[in-house]
Amino acid sequence: METCASCGTALGAGRFCTHCGQRVDAPTPPAGGGPEHTAVLELDDWRTGTAERPAVSGATAPRGVGAVPPPLPPVPSYDPAGVDAPRFPLFADQVEPGTLAPPPPDHPSDRGRRPAWLPWAVGGAVLLIVAVLGGVLLGGGDDDKQAPDATSSRPAGSTQPKPAGKPTPSHSAAAGESGDVARYATVQVPATAPPNQDVSGNMVRYEGRNMLDGVADTCWRMTGDGTGREITVTLDRPTTLTQVGMINGYAKSAVGAGGGTLDWYHGNRRIMAVEWSFDDGSSYSQTLEDTEAMQTIDIDPVTTRTVTIRLVSVSAPGTGRAARNNTAISDLTLVGTPA
Repeated sequence: METCASCGTALGAGRFCTHCGQRVDAPTPPAGGGPEHTAVLELDDWRTGTAERPAVSGATAPRGVGAVPPPLPPVPSYDPAGVDAPRFPLFADQVEPGTLAPPPPDHPSDRGRRPAWLPWAVGGAVLLIVAVLGGVLLGGGDDDKQAPDATSSRPAGSTQPKPAGKPTPSHSAAAGESGDVARYATVQVPATAPPNQDVSGNMVRYEGRNMLDGVADTCWRMTGDGTGREITVTLDRPTTLTQVGMINGYAKSAVGAGGGTLDWYHGNRRIMAVEWSFDDGSSYSQTLEDTEAMQTIDIDPVTTRTVTIRLVSVSAPGTGRAARNNTAISDLTLVGTPA
């Protein structure tokens, strides 16, 4: 047979038509029949046949073979512009839109916790305060405030200075009335020690006017040895003087914090000799004793407006807790009659 009985295609060397797959020696199909009505012999096993066959529809598929399933729908492509659009299938890595979670709250134990350095800072401050107060209370203070009932070391029988308040600028010595005119005067001193605190924390000043207030436990003082220095007192008006004198040291003592007596008179330097000079050129020397009492000398009546006091001799500082390298005078007295 030269051509296929089914489709008329020229046959080759095989047993099947290369165009329609019809067996060469198969019976000729009835007239009007098509390939879809071609019977398949049981001996024609399509699974073992080697001839090429065209694809067949589901209606003409060989026995035992199901219809070819339709193709899967295309997977939608990824659109970068639509990041938030749903994807199919959904993936676990897709991030749901929303706000960030708030930070975790503080641990309850951290809310009331104090900084680790705070106890050390408080301890250091307390130690500093204790050191300062201890130094002052145990003798570091420059002065000790005398209690009202404290006893001093004045010798028995010595003359006590008569208290007198500080004068105001309106006070002046009455003409013709004899008396102590020192509290109405003004004074110039060679130097003044800086103010300090006593062991009770009270401020103590050592200005020159303390020599004119009539109070023994206040004083003028200067730092160091005052030998050769001069003090100038200017009276309120020309006055005829007949007596001069001084308390030649810091006449004050009190009981310290440790229970011992702080003797400021012997702790500071004391004036041992002075020279008194007046406007007429006259002068008088005075040697002073080791006593806290007022020491005076009588002079010939001299009318003057100024009195110059030269410190001829000054003692060394004392010893012990009250020792201070200061030259001190507690009070002056100038007795006379204003003109």
